[in-house]
Amino acid sequence: PEGKDLRTATHAVMQYIQYSKCENEAAVSREIDRLVSENYITADQAKLVNCGQIADFFATDFGKRIRNHPQVLREFKFSILDSGSRYDPSLAGEQVLLQGVVDCALLEEDGITVIDFKTDRVSDSTLPDAVGRYRPQVDVYADALSRIYGRKIKAKYLYFFKLGQFVEV
Repeated sequence: PEGKDLRTATHAVMQYIQYSKCENEAAVSREIDRLVSENYITADQAKLVNCGQIADFFATDFGKRIRNHPQVLREFKFSILDSGSRYDPSLAGEQVLLQGVVDCALLEEDGITVIDFKTDRVSDSTLPDAVGRYRPQVDVYADALSRIYGRKIKAKYLYFFKLGQFVEV
């Protein structure tokens, strides 16, 4: 399954599952079943989600770090004003309203780590193009979180579920 339905289902799962309970694929599957029974996602959405890919994420060093961390943001919605000149020279002196939704961020005393989940069908050869396409989005998310929380950004990552790979941006 590809496209918007898969993206929507995966993001809903990552928003609502209990990270602390995702120690392996069977546990992820149980969490998805819970989400269906509690009406967070539909049974059809659950069928689209690859439990193995989500379990692989939680098996990474970052996944292990966030499983029990007390300050993890998920699907964090923001709206901030920014200088228009950052986006187009003709907007110099104007303010633009930026709105977005950060998939995941880890708030720590020494800074913030931002992660954006991607369900694209990517390969090693198409990965650089995908990273280039998404870099501006992650940069905006990082800038917004830094301004909102008054903390520096430690790292920014894209996580490609299909490849099971983090890419620092």
